[in-house]
Amino acid sequence: MGLRGHKTAAASGGQTVRCLVALIGPTHVAFPAHWVRGIITPAEAGSGGRVTWANSSYERTDLAGRLTIGAQMVTAETRIILYGNELRSRSFMVNGVLGLIDVERAQIQPLPSQFRGGERDRLLGLFSGTAYVALIANPFWVLELPPRKNALDAFVFQASERRAGEFDSRLRLSSATHEDAVPTPAGHET
Repeated sequence: MGLRGHKTAAASGGQTVRCLVALIGPTHVAFPAHWVRGIITPAEAGSGGRVTWANSSYERTDLAGRLTIGAQMVTAETRIILYGNELRSRSFMVNGVLGLIDVERAQIQPLPSQFRGGERDRLLGLFSGTAYVALIANPFWVLELPPRKNALDAFVFQASERRAGEFDSRLRLSSATHEDAVPTPAGHET
């Protein structure tokens, strides 16, 4: 499944976070998109211990296992996300990529109070679309970097600073609508 797009989830000029929304098993997981370096198929990743793409090397990690989300079988929709910054990089498999979404900072909710353990290190919060809830992965945790207070704030940009249709991603992706990111029915393999 190719990436179908990008959409601003809110029309105001407030602070936003650009997220790449993907499926890991039945769960929608959002990754701050500034550190997404590429999206490739498992065949393009090869079978070795590291993924080399565009003269960069990405250590493989079982993100589904680290998040304790049951991953599903590899399908035609399966993709490998190449994720990194200047300090570290990782590659991990997702069951599908839904698209880029700009989410107003005010729409991002903290984890509910019943989440008191390690999930507070792994997840920065959540936001809801019209038909799903996406958990926001902590990019510092994903890359196994030292924890950072207010980690999400490192990825916030002022929407009013952008011109219409402009987005700051290293990925050159087509656009889709927020409604294109629809959930997979429970028990349905992607």
